[in-house]
Amino acid sequence: MFRNILKKIRYVLEALIVSFGLWFFKVLGLKKSTAISSVIANFVGKKIAVNQLACKNLQLALPYLNDQQRNKIIESMWNNLGRIVGEFIHICQKTPQQIQQLCEVDDESKQVIEFLKKADCGAIVFSGHLGNWEIGPKLMMAMGLKVNVVYRPLNNPYVEEMTAKLRQVKMIEKGVNGTRKIIEALQNKEVVIILADQKISEGQKIKFFHQEADTTTSIARIALKYNVPIIPARVIRHANGLNFKVEFEKPLEFKKTMMLNNDITSLTLMVNQTLERWITEYPDQWFWVHNRWK
Repeated sequence: MFRNILKKIRYVLEALIVSFGLWFFKVLGLKKSTAISSVIANFVGKKIAVNQLACKNLQLALPYLNDQQRNKIIESMWNNLGRIVGEFIHICQKTPQQIQQLCEVDDESKQVIEFLKKADCGAIVFSGHLGNWEIGPKLMMAMGLKVNVVYRPLNNPYVEEMTAKLRQVKMIEKGVNGTRKIIEALQNKEVVIILADQKISEGQKIKFFHQEADTTTSIARIALKYNVPIIPARVIRHANGLNFKVEFEKPLEFKKTMMLNNDITSLTLMVNQTLERWITEYPDQWFWVHNRWK
């Protein structure tokens, strides 16, 4: 009981700190808040334990880089993560028009959006922790799509409630109930967004940067069972730190066979290979601190 009381006190204190941080960044404005938060994250990030994990992961995935290149990528990663924190409150409160003004969307991506609008079924859009993954769902909503985001709730219930209200995006919690909601959303011709680059303890061992990694197979399983397209999408931060390029690629092309398990493995590998391609192109914008190959 005493531990529960201490935990609740900790959660309340954390929520107060987060609440103050959100207010502080809101008052500063987008440009100043992202600049300050990037400097803070870069300074603090290099001094905490997960920085070593990030270096280890980077060396494992891209072994051909030298120390100078790795250090530069890790520094840029912390810079990007800091900006994500600083701009969170601003992205949440921007109008659909303002969100579109922040983002560059090429013609091919616009064609994919039109395909999703006209499709006679739902679709799974997968992405990764690149650029700023918070802005993707907001942009898709601004462009007229009905969006659902699959996620794992934060451990702190007060912070979770606070951030959920700010996002104003339909969220689906991972788990059995979440799977039912995903299927329901797809049957209602809505889009389901899944960040597919995290370690899933109950997942399947699939190659990711030439290493076996526990990977979610839910994207492949659901897509194969319900015949819905799988759309790759990524968000890339521009050099100015404030704007983004959002790319929607054509649906993954895959032919079913009579061997379901093999199909699931092959399709999941395609997802991982797409993520590899993105990360290799923009390694400084990926979330290297995640324990992906544990």
